[in-house]
Amino acid sequence: KNLEMKKISFFALIISSILILSACKKYEGVGGRSKIVGKLTVNEKLYINGVLAQTVSYPGSTEDVYIVYGTQDSIFDDKIECNYDGAFSFNNLFPGTYTVFTYNEVFNTGNNVTNNDDDYYTKVPVKFTIEVGKNDVIDLGEIIVTR
Repeated sequence: KNLEMKKISFFALIISSILILSACKKYEGVGGRSKIVGKLTVNEKLYINGVLAQTVSYPGSTEDVYIVYGTQDSIFDDKIECNYDGAFSFNNLFPGTYTVFTYNEVFNTGNNVTNNDDDYYTKVPVKFTIEVGKNDVIDLGEIIVTR
């Protein structure tokens, strides 16, 4: 009987260890049931001789949107391309903190006004940090970026 009790105790210990290890916290990333959605609109500024001439707006189709899982670093973990109407969706996310971002392109005029050969653009992030729960759908709405 003593040997039988030891076997039962041993199996109980193994089963409880398995349960404890499988109950570990799930970290941010893919595998859950939540999602973050939004829609990108581009406001493109058209310049003539370094002077703003016109701004046109259109859906951000083929624009990239990036996501960072958690807060440990700022390097993106995934990116997607917006569809034809500028919509995007990061699906199947675990609960946690996420940062979603894309870029504005800011026009900078150079010193040479006559031929504009030293004009340049810089990229400036447009970002949102979001807390996502279980089974959440977080809608970031319309995100407007400048080109």
